[in-house]
Amino acid sequence: MPSTIHYVSVFDKEDTLIPQSNFIDPDYVHSKCPVHNHKQSRTFVATSPIDFNLSINRTPDQNYIFCSNPEFLEYDDEHINSPKPVIQLVFPKFLFYTKDDNVWFEFNDHPMTALKNNFIAIGGWFNLSNWSRASSTAITLVNEKKSVIIKKGDPLFRVSFYPPNLDDSIILKKETNTEVINQWVEAHEKKTEEDWRHRLFSKTKTESKCPFSFLFK
Repeated sequence: MPSTIHYVSVFDKEDTLIPQSNFIDPDYVHSKCPVHNHKQSRTFVATSPIDFNLSINRTPDQNYIFCSNPEFLEYDDEHINSPKPVIQLVFPKFLFYTKDDNVWFEFNDHPMTALKNNFIAIGGWFNLSNWSRASSTAITLVNEKKSVIIKKGDPLFRVSFYPPNLDDSIILKKETNTEVINQWVEAHEKKTEEDWRHRLFSKTKTESKCPFSFLFK
C-alpha cells in the first residue's frame, strides 16, 4: 500500500520537490536497473528558487559574512567557528506530515553541490509519523576561501521517505488548502524542544489518525 506524504512550501508557495528520477538521463544503463529505480522513486530533490551568493571570512578577532540575501541566513558564532563554517539557509523550506504510521524521513545532501556550489548540506533522519516538522538546510562550506554561489534551479538537497514496508511506494502531495496550512504552521511554531525530542526515533502511537493531533496535546 502506498504511503502518502503531504508537504507545504514555506519560503515560496511555488517551490516544489522534484522526483530524483527526473534528473537521470534515461540513456544511462543504470536507469533500467530495478534496484536503482526503487531508491530513486522514493527520493525527491529541492532546487533553489533564487540566485544566491555567500562568502565568509574568519579572523581571530571577528567573523565577516558577505551575502547577497542576508535575510535568508540563520547562524551563530558557535556554528561559524566550527572546523569549517556552518550556516543555515531558509530557502527552500518545506513542512511535512503523513497520516501513515512509522514513515521515516531522511534529509540528505545532493552530490552536485560540493562540486558546483561549494557546500554540503548536513543530513539527518527521524520518524515523520511522530513529528511533523520543517526541513532545515544547514550547510558546511567545502572551501571557505571561496564563495558559495547558487543559481536559480540548482539542486540543493534531497529528501527520502521510508515506510515500514520498504517495498511500498511513496506518494508526495503538495498541500494547497490555506486553512489547513495556516493551522499547521501556527501549531508547529508553538512547539518546544520538550514536545518533539522524545518523538524523533520512537514508534508511532496509533490512538489518533489525525495528522495534527499531537500538536495540540
